[in-house]
Amino acid sequence: MTTTDANHMPVEQRASQLRRRMVDALLASGDLVSPEWQAAFTVVPRHVFVPEFWQQGPGGQQHVGAHTADAWLTGVYDDRVLMIRPDGGSSSTVPSLMAVMLEALDVTDGQRVLEIGTGSGYNAALLCHRLGGQNVTTVDINPELVTDVRVRLSEAGYRPTVAVGDGAAGWADGAPYDRLIATCAVDTIPPAWLEQVRSGGRIIVPIATGIAALTVTRPGGADGPFLAISAYFMPLRGADEPAAVDTILAVAADPTLPARATTLGADVWFDNAFRFLLAATLPGLRLLTSDPAQQTAIVTHPDGSWARLADGKVTQGGPRDIWAIVERTRRQWDRLGHPNRERFTLTATGNHQHIRLANTALAWRLPTTAP
Repeated sequence: MTTTDANHMPVEQRASQLRRRMVDALLASGDLVSPEWQAAFTVVPRHVFVPEFWQQGPGGQQHVGAHTADAWLTGVYDDRVLMIRPDGGSSSTVPSLMAVMLEALDVTDGQRVLEIGTGSGYNAALLCHRLGGQNVTTVDINPELVTDVRVRLSEAGYRPTVAVGDGAAGWADGAPYDRLIATCAVDTIPPAWLEQVRSGGRIIVPIATGIAALTVTRPGGADGPFLAISAYFMPLRGADEPAAVDTILAVAADPTLPARATTLGADVWFDNAFRFLLAATLPGLRLLTSDPAQQTAIVTHPDGSWARLADGKVTQGGPRDIWAIVERTRRQWDRLGHPNRERFTLTATGNHQHIRLANTALAWRLPTTAP
């Protein structure tokens, strides 16, 4: 019996139809340019790597899969991020952002690529289609996820090296690589990545809510611009997390703590343009809870600093007055005239990394060790 979707069309036929529509949209937007990547997106079946996903609905999380065939296939080939685990611990990246990053990777035949963050395996499959499985290594910290992805890649006819490991350490067994692409966000470039990519090689990495396109210009060092696009990826697992989150939430809820007036509300967190400079200034800042309608939020930093916004006032704790830094950064942002991401560059070595605004002396140093 042939599997069909809600429109009584065989799944593979419907998937092919939706895939062509997705590619047409990526070409029209300019996110997909080269014939090689066009071919990869046209052929590689994303639905094989996303057999189910979870989305927020009126009654909470909703499971979408083959039991809701057309909703599943339509969602898989829509241009949106898909949560592939119910705990939100892993996702499949928005196809348009994947296309931009893969185009920026600037690969040629025969080059070897290390991918940090296997996720659903779809990006690894695209790399395999373009370069051959023998030239692709993908690493993820989650053993269960890696086991599932190995099976799906094999079913789709792709056989890259799929390894379990801490992405911050790269994968030394296959080094040196010609290219490295990360599908998780970092606050600073891990030294292992700089060491494992050959001179002249390229690193595409989400950082400070943007995408840095770096070229390795010296041993352990790389430089390059940010792309114009914004990017909000899950952080590299194993990276520093906010200290004692449950404790912070409990302490921040205490109404008797002293508060002061602030002119900034929770909406600054959702200002896409400003978030870049904020992330460059306070790498590691995380949003714990938020209600934009009520202008309330709690933000925290891995060093244990936190701030709670409510009713035009801010309450803080921890070693640093992080909301004062946010306020100062906003004033600087206004003075600079709101520069977009592509006006910034990143320079990275193992012991010194900074983001710089082009044609100025302004630079924001990134941490190279945990705070």
